[in-house]
Amino acid sequence: MIHGVKRLFEEITTKDVRTQVPIKEGITNENYLINDAYVFRMPRKDHDEFINYKVEKEVYEKIEPLKISEKVIFLDDKKGIKISKFVHNTRFYVNTPNEEQMRYVSKILKKLHSSKIKVSKEYDAIKKINYYKKYVDSAAFIDEKYEKIVFKEIASLDDKKEYCLCHNDLVHHNLLFKFNGLVLIDWEYASMNSPLFDLASFISENNLSREQEEFFLKEYYGYKFSNLKMKKVDIYCRFLDIIFYYRALHYYKKRGDKIYYDIALEKFNHIKDAMMNTKNYYKL
Repeated sequence: MIHGVKRLFEEITTKDVRTQVPIKEGITNENYLINDAYVFRMPRKDHDEFINYKVEKEVYEKIEPLKISEKVIFLDDKKGIKISKFVHNTRFYVNTPNEEQMRYVSKILKKLHSSKIKVSKEYDAIKKINYYKKYVDSAAFIDEKYEKIVFKEIASLDDKKEYCLCHNDLVHHNLLFKFNGLVLIDWEYASMNSPLFDLASFISENNLSREQEEFFLKEYYGYKFSNLKMKKVDIYCRFLDIIFYYRALHYYKKRGDKIYYDIALEKFNHIKDAMMNTKNYYKL
């Protein structure tokens, strides 16, 4: 793979590869830091079936004026090979995001969600769940009654008039914090979606406490914040747990990587806790 990356990079950019270092973050692709200046992404052969590289390229082209993402210099919309500028002087949060970092996330999401950018794909969570479940042992299925409650509540909240461009994958390694802001990277899952999905993604994927969640949502909504909005985001958090529980089980069976087992276990524990408090979560 290393020699193949070197050859491809040099063919695409006409630049010589002097150094090539694997990047550990990320589980969907093989990533390499080239010459301490570029990130070369090579999708795995068994990459996520729902990724559409043509849409990803469209997203990067349309968000470029917002200056919120990494600078992409090459993206093959068929094979998914991507070369982007490496973002220097950034850091991940340690253990949990602090208030300053949560402000940066809320600011960048407000900028994205209010941009009025439209792309050619909508996020179809139910389609994904049904697909993943086909490859999962039925013994691992979530309680059907609980799923129906969550799906019913999501259906009542899902308003396509409110859809906007969303990142949809706000895990910690996609959040590169700088001294005065944030760079949001890896937009391969971006599509039109409810802004509640992005808010829930940041809260759920980064394990925010109840106090952190309230702080973050107050930063995002400002004077429009309300307990009702917080309850709606909570519902989406429960929904995301279901999606990524089944996705993790599917990929653990497909690839056998322990990280997917760990993700599935984490999501299952979230779901178990939510089931214990279902009445509290869904009293809207």
